[in-house]
Amino acid sequence: MRRNRKWTALLGGLWLGASFNIALPASADDGCESGLVCPDQGWDKAQRNWWQSTSQGSRLLPLDWMLALERADAAAAAATEADKKFLSPQNMRRLGYLPGPQPANGLPLGFVVDHDPKRSADLMCDTFPATCDNLTMRKPWVGLNCSACHTNEIEFGGKRIRIDGAATMADFQSLEEDLLKALRATVAERDRFDRFARAVLGTDLTVDSREQLERQLAEQIAWQDKLEAKNAGAVRYGHGRLDAQGHILNKVALALGVNDQPAAIKADAPASYPFIWNASQQGKIQWNGIANNILKLSIFGNETDIGALVRNASEVIGVFAHVENNRGKAWRGYDSSVRVDSLIGLERVLSKLKSPRWPEKDENGDVLPALDWEKAARGKLHFDELKCASCHQPLAWDDLQSPANEKMDPIQDQGTDIFLACNAFMHMSKSGNLEGQKVFAFKGDRIGAVDVTRNLLINTVVGTVVGKLDELAGGVFGDVFASGAGRRDEFGLPGTTIDYLPGVTDAAKKLQAELCLNQRHELLAYKARPLNGIWATAPYLHNGSVPTLYDLLLPARLRNQATVGIVLPEPRGPVRPEVFAVGLREFDPVKVGFVSAPDTPEAPFIFRARNAVTGEPIPGNYNSGHNYGTTLSDEERFELVEYLKTL
Repeated sequence: MRRNRKWTALLGGLWLGASFNIALPASADDGCESGLVCPDQGWDKAQRNWWQSTSQGSRLLPLDWMLALERADAAAAAATEADKKFLSPQNMRRLGYLPGPQPANGLPLGFVVDHDPKRSADLMCDTFPATCDNLTMRKPWVGLNCSACHTNEIEFGGKRIRIDGAATMADFQSLEEDLLKALRATVAERDRFDRFARAVLGTDLTVDSREQLERQLAEQIAWQDKLEAKNAGAVRYGHGRLDAQGHILNKVALALGVNDQPAAIKADAPASYPFIWNASQQGKIQWNGIANNILKLSIFGNETDIGALVRNASEVIGVFAHVENNRGKAWRGYDSSVRVDSLIGLERVLSKLKSPRWPEKDENGDVLPALDWEKAARGKLHFDELKCASCHQPLAWDDLQSPANEKMDPIQDQGTDIFLACNAFMHMSKSGNLEGQKVFAFKGDRIGAVDVTRNLLINTVVGTVVGKLDELAGGVFGDVFASGAGRRDEFGLPGTTIDYLPGVTDAAKKLQAELCLNQRHELLAYKARPLNGIWATAPYLHNGSVPTLYDLLLPARLRNQATVGIVLPEPRGPVRPEVFAVGLREFDPVKVGFVSAPDTPEAPFIFRARNAVTGEPIPGNYNSGHNYGTTLSDEERFELVEYLKTL
């Protein structure tokens, strides 16, 4: 019966995802009917609503808890009574999340309800026994879906421009930290707990139900404490960045429930959220190509990209899905809250998303300044002379079929910050229940007692998908995931006269850089892709360390390595800014990016490539690499920027 229920849900979900015959409230607003400028990106109202409202199986907190929770962050004391709620519009704006469609249930954009009382009734009961005993797992929960992290707004001249598929300006790290503070305060402050209990329990409020609710809160706090400790690193993400791979790898390791894990690599390599139009046309997934988009299968008569499916399943596991990889075997399938049916539907919607074109006008008048096409033509000459297309193959804004033909550049050749790639490559964990299983569930090497964590991720994702999609042959997954080769005991150091991370005093980071930069592996690379819509995706580089396209054409002062005893000359003329504001939405149409002056009073976050006190470079925040165009004159730089606006 359990399996039949899964197939019934899957079949229904696939039908909705394929046809977009979605039941919408009569007055539903898709987010583009509230005074926003929405460039034509190929979606109709039903597709946008599906994208914004469909659960992937992410489960952060029960819905009634989330609606009742009060803030406990530093700014909460000065907030009005209405703004003291954690989900208040004022607090969500502070954290960089956009308001949800109206009318709605008070949730920000991308915060969606997951409710399946049959499938989720008994998930993670070892971790949350009181929550399971009180049937709270069967209630509606709130989690995040794709649109929370891949929707942005640009402001210019009093107008707001909605960009679907662009990187959010949200501060995910503060969201997690502030949520944990709010949960702790709810238990610690009895007046606060009383308000919370009254709101959640309503007419079911009794002495016993209050005690049970407090036990459930304690379980969530203990779990969130472990996640925070596992991820905690020295680098602040700020707005618009997240170490997603670090969070995913640490979540997989933590879910195994193994105590006394080896010294963990923290989630301290934040990356800019990638823009995701043309994602289905790319052969490599994520900045470091950790999975391949190379296999399509027919499921219920609909073509489904398995690479996209495992990428999205990994993402949901990282952002609050419940998964039980601490029991059972991957080849039989792991129980989880991941909604494979919805992931397939969402990916089909995404495959219809076009990149945004520079919006000069809409029906209400001017939007952004008009393009200078003569200047752009001169910029194209620079683009051609620099051979930019050798890495960034041109792709028309409305071409949803041609391969992206993106290029993977080894980190040794790029010179940019290495730690996103290196952390994912070197992360090790005890494998617990996964020990002895095959990496790809049905094939591959056996997992050791301690193994690279990406092998544990592969096993967990395969098991999660198999648990919901039994007809997939196990052999397909070996073609989707990057190789698991490269365990730490295989790393070797040649004799060297190289100073790795010059100026950095953290010996562990310097050693990690030395180990990593002396390896050649497919994961130790970053992706260069077509640049259509690039104007709407600031800040730039994989780690969001450069504020504008103009600044990207300036040289950087930082370097990952230098020959001992040789002092490299400082760049002449202007250099990339090492301090700038992030999180402002006001657009700079000249340099192409967001207004980023660090002294802007309302700036929510200040990015720093160096420590503000010592001047020491910050691993994870290097703004180096991509040295193309840095020898152009200033006039030529602006001509090239003008051309990039047209893509």
